[in-house]
Order: sequence, then C-alpha cells, then structure tokens
Amino acid sequence: MHCHFVIFCSALRVEGKGEAVKATRKNHLKNINTIMRKLLTLTAALILGASLMHAQGGDPYDPSGRWNVSVQGGVMGSLSENAFSYNDNGYLGKLYTPQASVAVGYDFNQTYGIRASVGFGKNMSAGNVKQTAVRNNNGFWPYGFKSINAFVDCVINLNGLNVTSRAFAPKLYGGLGYGHSFGFWRPSYSMMNDADLVEAAKMFNYKKFHPTQNINESNHALGFRFGFIAEYNITRNLGIFADICGEAYTDNYNGLEPWTWDHAKGTGYAGFPLDLRGLASFGILLRFN
Repeated sequence: MHCHFVIFCSALRVEGKGEAVKATRKNHLKNINTIMRKLLTLTAALILGASLMHAQGGDPYDPSGRWNVSVQGGVMGSLSENAFSYNDNGYLGKLYTPQASVAVGYDFNQTYGIRASVGFGKNMSAGNVKQTAVRNNNGFWPYGFKSINAFVDCVINLNGLNVTSRAFAPKLYGGLGYGHSFGFWRPSYSMMNDADLVEAAKMFNYKKFHPTQNINESNHALGFRFGFIAEYNITRNLGIFADICGEAYTDNYNGLEPWTWDHAKGTGYAGFPLDLRGLASFGILLRFN
C-alpha cells in the first residue's frame, strides 16, 4: 500500500513539472511574439518616416528653407604685433592654441544662407621687443588671454551656383563681428619671471607683462573674417565639415595699441594696425525644418 502511494505521488510531481514546463514555454512564445510585433512596428515606422522625409525633401541634399545648428573645434594661430618674437626665442609652437564655437544658420535657397556664431579661444601675444627702457635688448615678453567672439556671416554654397546639389558642398563665407579679450596671464617662459626684471619693473608701477609697457586686460574690438567650408552631408539632416578661416580685429584686441607710440623716436614698434588670427577646425552640423 505504501509502495502504491509513493508511486502515485511521484506521478503527480512529474505531471506537475510537465505542466510548469508547458506554462514556461507558453510564456516564452508569448514574449517572442510581443518582441516580434514591436520590431515589425518599429521597422514599419522607420520605413514610413524615411518615405515621408524623402517625399518632403525631394532632393535630399537641398538645404533650401531649413535651419541648421553646428558645433566645431580646432586650432588657432595668433598673428599680432611682436608675434615674431616667439619664433626668435624658439617658442613658435606656443602661438597655436585651442578654439571652439557653436553656430545657428538658415539657408534661403541652394546658394545663399546666413549664420550667427559664438566662439571661445585662447590667444597668445607679446609686448614690444624694443621699448624705451630696454631698447637695446631684444627682450621676450609673451602673454596670453582668453576671448569670446561673435560673428554674423553670409554664406555662399558653390553647388547652388551650378544649380546642383550633392553630398559634398563647398562653401565660402564672410562676416562682421565682435571680440572681447579678458583673463590675461603670463606664461612661465616670459622674461618677466626673472626676479631682477620684476624689481626693475616696480620702478614703472610694476607692469605685469612688460618692464615698461602696459597691457590692457579687458578689451572690446570690432572684427571681420572670411573663410572656406568643405561640408559632406551624410544624410539629409546630418553633416560633417572642415572650416578654414582668417579673422582680423581692431588693434586693441590683444591689449596693445602700438600705433599710439612714437616709432620715429624709438619708443615702440609700430606693428600692424590689425590683430590677426587663423583658424582651422572640424565640426558636425544638424539640419531641421
């Protein structure tokens, strides 16, 4: 009797396990069906979205009537008065510093567009190498500063001039802007870190960057620029680009105004009436309606 009871209980356990396995398989199949339905729905939505985008855009590379946002970053070279002193003292590479910017643009048609940008960068400059108190010594008086720059540019898409659009879009641009320089600092390789020069500078109310010449540490300057963009559109809404640009600012941008000094009397280096910068960068661009 006991043996029959044990066999009966074992049969119930086996039957119970079989029902549990069947229930588990049923749940797995249900989950798989749910996932497949979601994948099919997502695929259908993507196909429909792509179809609508193609129908809406017609030509996938025509930017007409569309807004865009871009972010870019790269390197900048400063070329203002006394920049040659970096090369003379073996520090030419210090003139190249990082820079970045963001921009919002709008394309009126395949050819003409406009954009507004704001950028940030680190700049390098130097004080006059032949100043009154040290006119017989070619000193090295480097300094750096931060800058915020804003421009409004007119953009010409060269593809539009041929009434064509394609993935690769070469562009020319030019614009007017504003630059604010601030956060001036003295690098470790400046001759002004010499203790004797610091003591001598105190006789002239202690100039931070030059024994005798004062550097204005907050400046506002007007500027203009011209540049070239090589843009490649990966999709209708996404592109990458390289940007090469030259900028010029009024002479007070780097805190120096050498034209105010009397060059004929040997009290300063006359220099160039504009402070120049060259920029090279890579960026990403997003378009939307």
